[in-house]
Amino acid sequence: MTKLSLQLLFLTVGLFGASAARAETIVFQEGAPLPGSGTYAGTQDTEIEATASNLSFGSNTSVRSDLAYVGAEVQGLVRFENLFGAFPNQIPFGSTITSAVLTLDVFNSSNVPVGTISLYQMTTPWSETSTWLSLVGGVQVGSDTVAVADDAHTAELIASTSFDVHTSLQTWASGGSNFGWAILNDASDGIEFRSSEYETVALRPMLTVTYTPPELPVPIPALSSHGLAALLAVLALTAIASIRASTRVVGRLGIEPRTNGLKARCSAN
Repeated sequence: MTKLSLQLLFLTVGLFGASAARAETIVFQEGAPLPGSGTYAGTQDTEIEATASNLSFGSNTSVRSDLAYVGAEVQGLVRFENLFGAFPNQIPFGSTITSAVLTLDVFNSSNVPVGTISLYQMTTPWSETSTWLSLVGGVQVGSDTVAVADDAHTAELIASTSFDVHTSLQTWASGGSNFGWAILNDASDGIEFRSSEYETVALRPMLTVTYTPPELPVPIPALSSHGLAALLAVLALTAIASIRASTRVVGRLGIEPRTNGLKARCSAN
C-alpha cells in the first residue's frame, strides 16, 4: 500500500473516531422519554424533618426545604440514578461534562424573608425511606456533603428554577459515587418544589446534561454494518487510485510493461 493509501486509511478511521466524540445532550426526568427508547425511571427524592424525625416522606408529591418549619429544620434530597455506564441512554464514564443543569418546579417560594437555596453534593448514602434520625440529626454540611455548594441562589418566584450542577456530574463521570444532592435553605420561609411522584411529568425534577464521550479509537468490529461498508468502499477506491497512480508513473518514465516485452520476444522466435 502506498503512502497516499495509508494516509487516506488513517483519515477515514480518524473521521469515524471524531464522529464518536461529538458532544451530546441527554435529559433525565422521571417518566419522560429517553433519546433511544423507553422512559427514565431513576429519580429518588424526599425530605427529612427534625420535628418528625422518625418519619419518611418519599411518597410525597413535593419536597420542602426550610430552616424553621413548625419550629425546626426540613432538608430536601434529590438524586438521579443510573446516569453513567455503557448502556444506551447512559453517559459513558470518562466523559467530559460541558453543562449540567438541575431544574425544579417551585410552587412555594422562599421570600419572607428571602432564603438562599444551596445544593450540596451528598457523600452519604440515603433513600426515599431515610429519616432525620437515620441520617443522624439530618444532613451535616462538610461531613455528609462536600464543603462547597454546587450552586446557591435565591428562589423568589413561583416558577421553574435551575441550578448549575456541573461540578457533581464531572465528579461522577470520573468515577465518584453518585449520592445526589441535599437542598438546604438558610431562611425560615420554606421553599417547595414538585417531586418525581407529582402527577404531571413535565413538572418533575429534570436533569439536563451535555457531554463529550472519551476520545477512544473505534475498532473496526465495533462499526455498524453501514459504517463498515463505507470504510470498505473507501479502501477499495483508495486501492484503485493507487493502481492508477502507479500506471501513470510507468507511462511518464517510458517503461514498457513487462507483458508486452514477453509477447515481442515470442513473436521474434
